[in-house]
Amino acid sequence: ISRSEVDAGPLLWRQKRTWIPPPKMLIENVDYRNEPFIARIFSDEQANLPVRYSLKGKGATENPENLFVVDPDTGLIRLTDILDREKIPEYNLLGVAKYLDGSNAETNLPLRFKVQDENDCTPVFGQMSPGAVKELKTYIMTINATDDDEPGNPNSQIKYTIVDQKPAGESMFYISPQGELFVRRAALDRETQDAYMLTIEGTDLNGAINGNTGTGTVVVNILDVNDNLPVLEKDSYEGSIEENTANMEVMRFKAIDADLEYTDNWLAQYEIISGNEAGYFSIETDPKTNEGVLMLNKAVDYEELQELDLKVAVANKAPFYLSGGGG
Repeated sequence: ISRSEVDAGPLLWRQKRTWIPPPKMLIENVDYRNEPFIARIFSDEQANLPVRYSLKGKGATENPENLFVVDPDTGLIRLTDILDREKIPEYNLLGVAKYLDGSNAETNLPLRFKVQDENDCTPVFGQMSPGAVKELKTYIMTINATDDDEPGNPNSQIKYTIVDQKPAGESMFYISPQGELFVRRAALDRETQDAYMLTIEGTDLNGAINGNTGTGTVVVNILDVNDNLPVLEKDSYEGSIEENTANMEVMRFKAIDADLEYTDNWLAQYEIISGNEAGYFSIETDPKTNEGVLMLNKAVDYEELQELDLKVAVANKAPFYLSGGGG
């Protein structure tokens, strides 16, 4: 092979009757159509007899057909269109050299053209399911956006930031560069605000100022914990009963609780803690109203007992959340 042939451009050559092509990198979105050639295949067998060159494979004889074309006489390979790495990241063709009678002048030569990535894709956030966190907890979820640029390349490596919070006010959340979403403030209180909408921005090039950006939204629901004790609506109650009557409702107690209604954090359980040693009364919870219902179970003789002083306690069905915070 003469020096002038090498200087003429990228040359693929034969050694011990095996063609050895140097790897060729082509950059996506670059217009090579006006280039005289991007590579060359050559067989020194043509010093003896005329040789005709052709290409086979995806990008030549297979879809997309004729993207790579070769001059049958010179072996110069050209491109007829602009490459898109996100569609096809690599082309593996075969270079063919045949004599004029159709017989092979050489073994088919593997030609590998890798398409170099350009940062032409922005991070994309798909449909994100709502996140949820107990009002006193920290880690929520991991956000994942996609970037169609080359994997492992800074062009597809995304850094995440929170750019908006609704409702506005004190920043209640933060996100790691890798997309892990956390509670920033332990003061999250479902009784004050039960959900937030966050706008997350993803910037490729690992967050560089010239990186491409995309945004997505995620809803964070604040789950209830039993951080509010039930309190009776009044400090004291008075009622009356008729002697010699039984199995009747005497009165009702209402408990106030800021936790989520109709959950175990809100449902009340009532108990008589003193004054009922003789077992005249019982107390139960009305499942529809969450009220405590005081029942007279057995008759009382006025001549024996004119007044009773009962003490009633109320608690939730769920145990109290002892970590503090909340309402």
